[in-house]
Amino acid sequence: MIHRLKRSIFIAMTVIVVCFIGTPVLAAEWQIVGPRALGMGGANVAVANDATASYWNPGAFGFFGGSKEDYYGKRGWSSTVAGAGVGAQLHNNFGDTISKVTGIDFDGIDNDNITADKVSDFIGLLDAIEDFRGQNDKFATVTANSRFGIQSGHFGLGGQVLLDVSATPRFDFNNLGPDNAVAFSIADFTDPANLGCPACSTANTSGVTTLTGAQVNDIDAQLAVLGWDATQRNGFINAIDNGLATAGQTVPADIVDQAVSAATLANSAVGGGPLSQNTSKLRFIGIALFEVPLTYGRAFSENLSIGGNLKYMKARIYDRTIDILNQDFGDALDDALDNYEEDSNFGLDLGALYRVGDAFRFGLAGRNLNSPKFGKFKEEAQLRTGFAYQPNGVLTFAADFDLTKNDASVGSNLKSQNIAAGLEVDLVFLQLRGGAYKNLAENGIGLVYTAGIGVNLWLVNLDIGAAMSKDSTNLDGNDIPEEARAEFALSMLF
Repeated sequence: MIHRLKRSIFIAMTVIVVCFIGTPVLAAEWQIVGPRALGMGGANVAVANDATASYWNPGAFGFFGGSKEDYYGKRGWSSTVAGAGVGAQLHNNFGDTISKVTGIDFDGIDNDNITADKVSDFIGLLDAIEDFRGQNDKFATVTANSRFGIQSGHFGLGGQVLLDVSATPRFDFNNLGPDNAVAFSIADFTDPANLGCPACSTANTSGVTTLTGAQVNDIDAQLAVLGWDATQRNGFINAIDNGLATAGQTVPADIVDQAVSAATLANSAVGGGPLSQNTSKLRFIGIALFEVPLTYGRAFSENLSIGGNLKYMKARIYDRTIDILNQDFGDALDDALDNYEEDSNFGLDLGALYRVGDAFRFGLAGRNLNSPKFGKFKEEAQLRTGFAYQPNGVLTFAADFDLTKNDASVGSNLKSQNIAAGLEVDLVFLQLRGGAYKNLAENGIGLVYTAGIGVNLWLVNLDIGAAMSKDSTNLDGNDIPEEARAEFALSMLF
């Protein structure tokens, strides 16, 4: 009887895996919850052996409190007294580009003709906006979580909040004129009088004082390809040169690219309105889920355990659009989080854990398998598998892999399918962790390194974990990682 039951369970789990792998399923990214998991690169499906297993793999609950005093059986009860984490991702150089736009002082740009000392700002603005044209993969994501929970034997009860909000720009590429005319033409960009340089000759006789001869020649050649005549090219170059000199600015290293990008955008925007009528927006869209899972697990043998969560879920749904020009990113995010709608539903999670002896463990976990809906959002099912190797009581090696291809963030077009690996060294009173993870579905953010530490104070554990991407970007003039996360937790283990 037991043999037939085990066989039926394995067949059912196999069918689930095959269905998920063969069907394009969309789901929010599997968040890394807990400092132990983060420190080990996000590989925890076959590792979690306390109250956090309700999130990572409820199948572990079937082994808790058993007669065998091993990795799981010794855990009579445990509690996450307090835990929280936060993370941010800047996809495809979003931070550097959005900083160019939001960091510009628009006084003197969107009023009448552009003053000479604002010409370089104006050219930089158009260059930054042009950088977004035709690209839907530039966005920022903010994630956060907080949790508490208790595990007693095969049962668990807890609460957690999972936040996922993305910021995506929607640029107006038409209303970019430098004056308050109803519509504008190339003359608005090429006549020096309209770019704060009425004294400059369109014949380029004023002399180059900031741009080098090579830069002038490069800009001139590329403007000729755009179809600008000599008078237009000279006027545009002189206005840039005079604007830089008037503002006392150092010539940007990428001034040629800036100038040509601005000219390209101006070409396509002919017939539009002035910059003062520009409707560029930054859309904040996301969801915050408050989950209350009731967990139960059952071991069908010494090797196989299956568990699940039935959870109440309450959602806050964010969808806020704000003006992007001359807007501080942090203020915009605060404003977006103050506006939301609410909805509630129920969710179902399942997990299975199989172990071979005391050294090898294999796990499979599925979250939101019933695809609960909240307003216009649908939390599609997620499936993740994991492996752990523990040759002794000191070392643990682990790896996880997303079987579903998820959304990198709510409302984004990018996908997330992470592979994670990590290790832990348990020195009784001190645990040292390290690892890394990588999104195999996209190349916008490369390898992310993780590290963590745990301190065991008899029955109380204090854990912290952090993650940082190998590559960096710029935000508000600061060089920061493209992705960063931090987690902490205070736990009690018996």
